[in-house]
Amino acid sequence: MNYHDNHDNHDQNTPIWDDKTAEWYAAEFGDHISNALTIKNAKLKQDEHLLEIGCGSGSACREAAKIITEGTIIGMDPTSAMIRIATENTPSSIVQLEYLLGSAENLPIENDSKTICIAINSLHHWNDYKKGLAEILRVLKPRGRLIISDEIVSGDSCGHSEGPLSKPTLVIEEIKRAGLVNVKLETFEEDGDGIYLFRAEKS
Repeated sequence: MNYHDNHDNHDQNTPIWDDKTAEWYAAEFGDHISNALTIKNAKLKQDEHLLEIGCGSGSACREAAKIITEGTIIGMDPTSAMIRIATENTPSSIVQLEYLLGSAENLPIENDSKTICIAINSLHHWNDYKKGLAEILRVLKPRGRLIISDEIVSGDSCGHSEGPLSKPTLVIEEIKRAGLVNVKLETFEEDGDGIYLFRAEKS
């Protein structure tokens, strides 16, 4: 089953991320290679102030905590079940990491407070990606970075049917349109799985 199938097959009128779905998702994809690949190539520093939007079971946040030992990490997700799962899976010794309930469109974060925002396989789940990108611009410090990564599904597709986020070139256009600069696209692969990794900055 594809990483995105569970999202795509849901009826639009039913909640996607109920407790049962969250448990299934965490078990199936919580440690998906895209999490480690993204953090490995994010060029993190020890003193970052990182926000992950759509942290799921917290796998990427825990990976980032191995590097960010003198800064702060916030894993944010709009699903309370995911926050519970992430918290349960995180040792109390990782004191620089906390999880918050919140959505990309209304980040419970102060202006100009983060050095980096990361979204791994979550952009297409946002209710309004334009609002989400505007919120990221608000919370990033000047010269702060945005990293969006997405699983490479087939060909040049991001695997999300037609629309403004269906291809990497279109995602780049939307990031630029949001007001971020120095937008770049790279691809990384490990053990047969690959990701698109979009980098951008706040001017």
